[in-house]
Amino acid sequence: MGRIDTMKKKIGFISLGCSKNLVDTEKMLGLLEEAGYALTEDLEEAQIIIINTCTFIDAAKDESVQTLLEAAEYKKKGSCECFVAAGCLTQEFQAELAKEIPELDILLGTNSWQRILEAVNQFYAKKEKVLFFDTVPCEHEELIPRQLTTPEYMAYVKIAEGCSNGCTFCYIPYVRGRMRSRPIASVVHEVKELAARGVREINVIAQDLSCYGRDLRDGTTLAALLRELVKIEGVHWIRLFYLYPTYFTDELLELIVSEPKICKYVDIPLQHISDSVLRRMNRRDSSESIRALLRKIRAARVPMTVRTTLMVGFPGETDEDFEELLQFVQKVKFDDMGAFMFSPQDGTPAARMEDQVPEEVKEERYHRLMAAQAAISEENDRNAVGRETEALVEELIETEDGHRQARGRTVFQAPEVDGNVYIDHPGDARPGDFIKVRITDGYAYDLIAERIG
Repeated sequence: MGRIDTMKKKIGFISLGCSKNLVDTEKMLGLLEEAGYALTEDLEEAQIIIINTCTFIDAAKDESVQTLLEAAEYKKKGSCECFVAAGCLTQEFQAELAKEIPELDILLGTNSWQRILEAVNQFYAKKEKVLFFDTVPCEHEELIPRQLTTPEYMAYVKIAEGCSNGCTFCYIPYVRGRMRSRPIASVVHEVKELAARGVREINVIAQDLSCYGRDLRDGTTLAALLRELVKIEGVHWIRLFYLYPTYFTDELLELIVSEPKICKYVDIPLQHISDSVLRRMNRRDSSESIRALLRKIRAARVPMTVRTTLMVGFPGETDEDFEELLQFVQKVKFDDMGAFMFSPQDGTPAARMEDQVPEEVKEERYHRLMAAQAAISEENDRNAVGRETEALVEELIETEDGHRQARGRTVFQAPEVDGNVYIDHPGDARPGDFIKVRITDGYAYDLIAERIG
């Protein structure tokens, strides 16, 4: 292959879906940037456009398809020379996308993002469509360059790929494969590199964090990994996504409680509380085991923020099942909660189940659940008034009356999914600073605070 004049080519990108997808995007960009390509936020001026897609639920598929169609217009106009689709939608519908969106030049599966540079070079050399759909996952991820798209003080670190839980509604194992944990040394190496670049908030992610290491069969656990990560100089916050209840051990809880660098914040995707629904979902936990874990977390010797994700309208969900879920939410009073309506994914067992719930019933249940949580969140935030905590400053703003204010997140607010804290009188604070604040007012999703100390 002849050498490409990379210095004249710019890359535009859109990363859709979860933060795990974002990590893959950042590493693709890192590989291309290391080879001499330049990044641009303006797709109008990009010669290479990369769309990293999602396929988790119907809404995500629709967004991915629409984004691809919109980006294809740049190819039609001639400003884009090389149009790339990667990620879960590409893995699931490779043949369909290649046919329905002929403007696509490169299609990469979920285990092939590390071949982005090879794919681009091959396309420019041969001017033929390139399709890479490997079944072998990337190794030594810690050695792959990475271009952060998050603020310079924060990053996501993916410690495992895929999932082996086999939930009947989820397509993730089909497109990402069974769970494959990275060795502790690999993760530690990457976090040290990020800390050296000024990253102070590490968001540890996997489809099921609690299960981390079990596939390695060498005694590796999440607790063992965290004990190494907290030693890394420069890291200030470590936040954990997502802690499924099955392997949420007492050892892990004690470490979260006792280690200052680990945020007292647990995101536990429960999906439901009705035993009959949990069984049809093929979840490994029962209503009682879930309630017991939550009681244990609430009884910890330091306050813990608990967030969850729930599903309504799963096949066979009765009015009684939903009422049990609603009462559960009203009793537990989650600090934050997300919910979504079941959407059947072709090829999954849940899509073939009888007793599919009508769309109008799903919507009614969804709105009732979210309305209940909105009231709980507002009550929680009002109760936070007077609380002193730590906040990460993310932006300096000027209010309508000309005063200076800072927008940020407290230690109990995660990026992207939770609300913000607006800090009056931030003093000399700058984005990326950690400061002490006192909560002065609370609303359904956001907080008002003042700097102290």
